[in-house]
Amino acid sequence: MSDGMAVAAVLPSPEPQSSRLEQRIRALTEQLVQVRGELRRAEERIAALATIDEATGLLNARAFRERAAVEADRATRYERPLALVLLEPDDPASLAALAELCRGQCRAVDAGGRADGGAIALLLPETALPGALVIAERVCAAAARRGLHASAGCAAWPAEGGALSCLIDAARRALSVARADGGLNRVRSAAVARRP
Repeated sequence: MSDGMAVAAVLPSPEPQSSRLEQRIRALTEQLVQVRGELRRAEERIAALATIDEATGLLNARAFRERAAVEADRATRYERPLALVLLEPDDPASLAALAELCRGQCRAVDAGGRADGGAIALLLPETALPGALVIAERVCAAAARRGLHASAGCAAWPAEGGALSCLIDAARRALSVARADGGLNRVRSAAVARRP
């Protein structure tokens, strides 16, 4: 055997080494894809935690205010109706159950969220005051069937002025009137709250 042949017999074939390298690259690529998927799911969970109220499953107060500001701007710009319903359970322990009832009564375009204090806010785009009163009555009737009690205050743009804060204040006044009238599934509008 010549020296050249001895060297060729001792050196490993380049093909198996490149095959192992390709397998390793494929395995690492699969791991990278898996880790990216886990990271994306973790980011989605973090985003949900940053916008969802844990007690109700609705938007938290900050996320709701942001959504309300966008909808108020849209309603103002296009001169479209926008209604706000504030619902407050008579028993704070029933807040989660009331939130569930709200989700069942709302459309996909509506937004439910945690209002300041122990109230739930429903933002109803393309809805005038009569429609908001219907939604509030439905939620309160569903609550009564479950043995729960809530009060509701409704207000609508443009009747309550151009600013979102005016709409919120009007709904709060209406909610206060509903509670003063005895609560227990009472619904009042901002127009009633303005009466002397």
